[in-house]
Amino acid sequence: MSEKRKRVAIVGIGNTEKPGNIHPFQTWKELVANAAYEAIGDAKGLKPREIDGAVIAYHGEGVNEQGGIGGSVADLLGIAPAPVFPHSMNCSGSAVALNTGWEMVASGKYKRVLVMGFEKEGDNINYTENINISFDTEYDYTFGFRHRDGFELMSNYYMKHYGYKDYKAYAAMSYAAHMYGRMNPKASVYGKPMPALESLETPSSCFSMMGEGAAAAILVPEEDAYLYTDHPVYIQGISLACTSHYIAHRVGEEPMGPAFPAGLRREETYGQSAALIAAARDAYEMAGITAKDIDLAQVYDLTAGSFWFLDGLGITEYGKGAQYFIDGKALLDGGAVPINTDGGNIARGHASGADGLNQVIENVIQLREEAKERQVKDANCAVAACVGSAFAHMTVIVLTNDQFKI
Repeated sequence: MSEKRKRVAIVGIGNTEKPGNIHPFQTWKELVANAAYEAIGDAKGLKPREIDGAVIAYHGEGVNEQGGIGGSVADLLGIAPAPVFPHSMNCSGSAVALNTGWEMVASGKYKRVLVMGFEKEGDNINYTENINISFDTEYDYTFGFRHRDGFELMSNYYMKHYGYKDYKAYAAMSYAAHMYGRMNPKASVYGKPMPALESLETPSSCFSMMGEGAAAAILVPEEDAYLYTDHPVYIQGISLACTSHYIAHRVGEEPMGPAFPAGLRREETYGQSAALIAAARDAYEMAGITAKDIDLAQVYDLTAGSFWFLDGLGITEYGKGAQYFIDGKALLDGGAVPINTDGGNIARGHASGADGLNQVIENVIQLREEAKERQVKDANCAVAACVGSAFAHMTVIVLTNDQFKI
């Protein structure tokens, strides 16, 4: 990181309850305003007019049906004429927005930045069709290849390539997510009966609970952090890596060019994400950490997604991510790195444009030691990793608190 860049702190957070549900009586503007003002209220003493820049993410204009969204958001929140920079990068959008917000503050040009992301699928007559157009529509989508197909193909390959014969790992991952979700008052499954483990031995148990919601965070330079909170959390490392939406472009000879990840065999790229590995290595280098320093992680969970996320983040060896869940290591008492402590997309709920920030918000809560019964003991370093489309946009964010020592 350049000497001229400032370290950036997160001093306020806010998000929608039950993002795996449809919220028919709230417009997208109301969802965004509620999350944004919750984050502003969480940053003690901050007034909306003091925000001098913002970023807003949503799944894509084909889903939200609104372009030029920056001006609408500035007016909605009463922060005009502050600039609002828009992003449309599928499920990873709000994590990409955080990357932009970090750049804004780290550059020194902006002092108080509001980062947001949202999803309002109920506004669309054919949401499922629209959300799948997040692929390269001039090529792969024309041939019927949607980004959920990418997850399914990568998942099937992963399980077969690494020798998993049944769906025990799916059941274990889903069970852990539901257990955490029932400890999270904002999760979509909160207050619901816990499902039986044997009922989860199917890939469908690991589908995201799709719904609507918004998430927001307030960023300030490190030197101002204690003006707004007694428990600042710092963006220690942050990275975005991009590659083709289409899996066939990412395998074979030199799929990532000369920077092909060391230690990953070429035949494994179909069930692993080279972009995820690249983003993780970049974020870790910036943060000055290794995977051994991670106390907890939030990862995108859809079918086998969590498995190769653990592999790509270095928490497990390649192919061992599924076994990690089978062995119970993702749980609070598992003796390893707890995974998706807010319930993840499976149990917290999946609101596409807000997913990346929802991961970050859970890590902030954990690093502040405010997670109550789901609190990870001695949590000082947390990682959030999100995906856009079929692993075309990969984000990895390392957060730390004042207790963290490299």
